[in-house]
Amino acid sequence: MDSHKTSHEPALSRLVTTRRAALAAGGATAAALLAACGNSGSKEGGKASDSGGSDATPTLPEPTQSAAVSVPFDESKPYLEFNPDSKGPAVELLVDYRCPHCKLFAEAQDKDIRELVEKGYINYRVYPRPMLDKRTGLSFSNDTASAVVASWVEDPKLFWDMNEAMFALQPESPEDTTPDTAEVAEAAVKAGASEEVKNAVLDEKYRDYVATVEAVGQERQVGTPTVYIDGEEWMGDGEKPGTLKTDLVKAIVAKAKK
Repeated sequence: MDSHKTSHEPALSRLVTTRRAALAAGGATAAALLAACGNSGSKEGGKASDSGGSDATPTLPEPTQSAAVSVPFDESKPYLEFNPDSKGPAVELLVDYRCPHCKLFAEAQDKDIRELVEKGYINYRVYPRPMLDKRTGLSFSNDTASAVVASWVEDPKLFWDMNEAMFALQPESPEDTTPDTAEVAEAAVKAGASEEVKNAVLDEKYRDYVATVEAVGQERQVGTPTVYIDGEEWMGDGEKPGTLKTDLVKAIVAKAKK
């Protein structure tokens, strides 16, 4: 793989799921998509916590806030950010809305992430990447990433609904038609965004911005989904519910004791 660490390849071989089997049936196109997603799922040899160890998960301290604090859009930063002043760990997620593993990660982890974000336990940064467009020759990754960014510019509170809506558009298999730009724009409106967001998607207003997000992924030489906890790449099984929360709770408690 030209832009990803070869150490990620063993992780892909273990991701034997019904969804992956369906993708694999699609032949070369599916294989390209799986390879492009890079390092999803369990990983070996990482520095971050291993999830599922013998140590019991500690109890969280009292919540520090009742709702997420979002940072207004800043085009100089290649991420969308919640809770910049949180005293908990900084959590980064690099994601591509066309990546099948990213959707599986979201289905397994987003509920827990949102809970920790809403209660102020973590500083959360999302990097919406258009990584797979280069592999597919389409614009879906750019369109969906742009829709998420445009909706954030309008109102960051739209993020979770928009995040879910963009993943819902993802084709189930390579044989399924990939939604075009107009369909992505309409889906954004259905998820609660305005006509202004729709027009931003249609006009490719944020294409240059999401290109800067992709540059970060290329520089770090990682695929999607990739999670960092305080700068350390998380090596847990992202498709198994509860694994990320277990490690985040440990990190939150450890920081609270300092």
